[in-house]
Amino acid sequence: MPRSSRYPQLAREGLLRGLSRSNPENRLWAKTLDFVIVLAVSSLFRGFSPVLGLVVNLLCWTLIDSFGRGQSPGKWLLGLHTIELRRGEKSTFNQGLIRNFPFAQISVGLFLSSYWSWLLIPPGILWLMGETYFIFKLKTGLRMGDILAGTRVFDYKDEHTKFIEQFLKEAD
Repeated sequence: MPRSSRYPQLAREGLLRGLSRSNPENRLWAKTLDFVIVLAVSSLFRGFSPVLGLVVNLLCWTLIDSFGRGQSPGKWLLGLHTIELRRGEKSTFNQGLIRNFPFAQISVGLFLSSYWSWLLIPPGILWLMGETYFIFKLKTGLRMGDILAGTRVFDYKDEHTKFIEQFLKEAD
């Protein structure tokens, strides 16, 4: 069954008043985990060449939501996935770049560690503060990157997330 038939109402639904799609806290933790992973991977490649590390950093941020079912490693672990609205499929390369631009901006600033590169970090942090505000305050949980890229993040429960949830319940 094509994914577009799973979410037929998305194209008609309002951006600000639609249904809630995913847990905001899970989105925050998933993105934090992804940020750490991207910095670690790009640091490994930086050992070979600073330019290669920078290219890997930018590629990771554009491709990270395109893995599997539209799940970055953090989204996979926390049971989320990114859907492109028009086709109902996982996000594309360009949408990944748009969605993750502020994260890429901050990680490039941290990665290059030069005087001029540090100028990238404050605007990126301000952008992320705005996005975090929208994720927690809007019922739909959309961030600005989602609106610009035409994507949404949904809960996606499969066997591994059910196992993790059960494990966490038993731990309490």
